[in-house]
Amino acid sequence: MAGTAAILFQLTLGSLVVAYTPVVPWIIGVFLLGLPLAIGVTRFRPGLFMPAVAIMTLTGVSPVFVVDAPLWGRTVNLRLVDDIPEGVGVAGYTAPRWRVAGEFASEARLSGGRGSKSYGTRRLAPLVGEGWRPELPVEVWVAGEIRDSGRILASHPQFWNESGGEYVRFVGVAVSGAQIIARDAAKKFGLKTLDEPLIVTRAPSVAGALAEQYRAIARIAAVPLLGWAFCIILAAGFSKWREQRGR
Repeated sequence: MAGTAAILFQLTLGSLVVAYTPVVPWIIGVFLLGLPLAIGVTRFRPGLFMPAVAIMTLTGVSPVFVVDAPLWGRTVNLRLVDDIPEGVGVAGYTAPRWRVAGEFASEARLSGGRGSKSYGTRRLAPLVGEGWRPELPVEVWVAGEIRDSGRILASHPQFWNESGGEYVRFVGVAVSGAQIIARDAAKKFGLKTLDEPLIVTRAPSVAGALAEQYRAIARIAAVPLLGWAFCIILAAGFSKWREQRGR
């Protein structure tokens, strides 16, 4: 029970860190927190210490791979270009009179990490209000993902200017990379943008995107929980074997 609680704690803490803090420094702290948690959980079962360390530390960083939107918040109707609310309480936006200016799009390859094989492309384009002109600044950029496998995600650029749809605030480890693409696009086309522009992704609805993210978190939670259950069963069987051997 203590191990299960520690796993859920690490998963929750990691998700909050990815969604609401500068990811790189804080996620390292969550990773290292797995060590004292493993020590506490296996205090009376030292044989489980090493698997507990692996499970607790990796559970803490696993949200990096699935959390790319806020965990809660309201959906705001975008009206004025110079009045775009952000912050913890905002999960996304509706923008009925805005459009994605695809003619100013730029893109970069996506990979799973340093030295990893690329698996797709991230495309960035300005999200602009009614009456916007190229000499006006761009505060919001839409990020779309194109997979080499042919899988069509909700954020795919082919949906950008379809009627309906909402825009989810993009968070997590990939935000800084998306902002770099946006700044490069602005420089390439002679546009003005912020040093850290707001990045969003298109989705059928903000609420639906948040619900899908929770489902993804639940799926990754199953891995450490099943691994921990297996370790406990294995340890119990070993203890029983030693007990019978000693008779």
